Amino acid sequence: MTTKLHAAAVTSSLLMAMVAAPAGAADMTQERALNPQREPQNWLLHHGNYQGHRFSLLKDINADTVKNLKLAFTVALSGFQSGGRYAFGNLEATPIVEDGIMYVPDGWGSVYAIDVSSGKRGVIKWKMDPGTDRAWAGDVACCGVNNRGVALWKDKVISVALDGRMFAINKATGEVAWERKIADPALGETLTIAPLVIRDLAIVGTAGGEYGIRGFIEATDLNTGKAAWRTYTIPGAGEPGNETWKDGKEHWRHGGGSVWETATYDPQSDTFYQGIGNAGPDFDTEYRPGDNKWAASVLAINPNDGKIKWGYQYTPNDPYDFDEISEHPIIDAKVNGEDRKLVVHAARNGFFYALDRINGSFIAGRQYVDQLNWTPGLDPKTGKPVNYDPNADTQLYTPGSHGTRARPLSDKLCPSVSGGKNWQPSAYNPQLGLIYIPSIEGCSSTQTVEQKDRDDQGGPVKARERFTGGPFKAPDPRLYGALKAVDPTTGETKANLRLDYANFAGVLATAGNLVFLGHIDGTFSAYDARTLKELWSFNVGTGINAPAVSYGVNGKQYIAVLAGSRQPQNIIPQAPELKNTSTASMLYVFGL
Repeated sequence: MTTKLHAAAVTSSLLMAMVAAPAGAADMTQERALNPQREPQNWLLHHGNYQGHRFSLLKDINADTVKNLKLAFTVALSGFQSGGRYAFGNLEATPIVEDGIMYVPDGWGSVYAIDVSSGKRGVIKWKMDPGTDRAWAGDVACCGVNNRGVALWKDKVISVALDGRMFAINKATGEVAWERKIADPALGETLTIAPLVIRDLAIVGTAGGEYGIRGFIEATDLNTGKAAWRTYTIPGAGEPGNETWKDGKEHWRHGGGSVWETATYDPQSDTFYQGIGNAGPDFDTEYRPGDNKWAASVLAINPNDGKIKWGYQYTPNDPYDFDEISEHPIIDAKVNGEDRKLVVHAARNGFFYALDRINGSFIAGRQYVDQLNWTPGLDPKTGKPVNYDPNADTQLYTPGSHGTRARPLSDKLCPSVSGGKNWQPSAYNPQLGLIYIPSIEGCSSTQTVEQKDRDDQGGPVKARERFTGGPFKAPDPRLYGALKAVDPTTGETKANLRLDYANFAGVLATAGNLVFLGHIDGTFSAYDARTLKELWSFNVGTGINAPAVSYGVNGKQYIAVLAGSRQPQNIIPQAPELKNTSTASMLYVFGL
């Protein structure tokens, strides 16, 4: 069904690669980025590979040996610093590991180089603190202060700070070679994304959809430290898609379309696939009549010039805040006996999609969440919601699932406003042909409040003020989570494990037929990749909101994860037993 890895060749070279790691790290090249499977002891890219699989070829830790997994060491990062209510930043990052050195940011974007080569402890070699004005940036970090990771390029570490700056840091010394301003918190823009490096370009996008920004994706030329191109996610006047903003008042200028999670990249077609967030305001669709492209979409983009090759919108005129910012894994597979090049997505709207990654055509879609009520299903030809009306200025999906100005309070929305899956990344095991989705299960409600015009149109709302068109209501009963193994060619769920808490951390899959997932109560678990039976767990005592990685040193495999995020605000009212969970800033590393 799927392209098979050359497992025998990889296995025979694996031990040699782990033992013979160079003492000093080589430059990070495009050739290495294209072939991370040649260095299974390293975790060189944000998603493990360009394709977004988050799959480790290491398999000493496997379904038979995982029972012996134990804590190898911990490293305390950051600590509490001045900054009032912003003293602590959420840990959501994916560590990068190269030849025994781990590069990882804390929630406020301070970058650490940690020597993990002994396997017995982690020694911080250097720390780069960007010196962010915490109150200035934190006030417009819509969903928490966080940083999702760094990237490697040549002899540099490429990182971002919440206040909109990008840095090139000397890998050996921690000295900043250059920095540049990309996003502007004065306009409600922040940076939380781990950069995607393709050749000599670092690609990021701006967060801030709840503050009425006009989202964009920008490439920086790493040789010069200057902008290479910028592409707006909400098309301007004269650009394809601008006609889908029908308000007549140029509301596209603050139409949302934020970007949070690192894109995937297809070297064959030289295309990257970026998920795009919600339209602004979130809930008042009458403010923004029309389909509102390219909010709640995926864009296929040429990395050389930023030109959009195609776009696919999941929920036109989205009244639910169903951002689709999360990862879009790339998979080659047979569909109905035909070889297809797919880009797939577990959407926040509760459906799993398989698209043709060359032209964006819809191939398959299926509900993956337990409860879904906003539409009866997807059109089998287009993938659009079956109750989508292409002739309507505002979409009225299932009555009662969203508010309107005439009937502000919705009855029940399933999945909830948190979505069937948020930014937390999935993982794909190419040997089993299964993708693992950390879902959020349950329902909530929303309330529509008429959004007043922005200050540039004579209204009272200004930049850096919330721009949502209403609040959402706490779920009742409480949300829960699930780990799902899904066939990516059909969207069929092959295994489904219900979890006590909604998922706010991503997944790691390994060739040892394991799936690793952290939970907000501090439990870090390993599951059988076929059955999803829990095989091992360890509680770190503080919530986990970050995905794990696997790496090897001295011929031994390790699993690493960050822990200690502040608990999600919409969870504490439902889970009072977690209200006293302490925040922390910790790296945990496990080994046999």
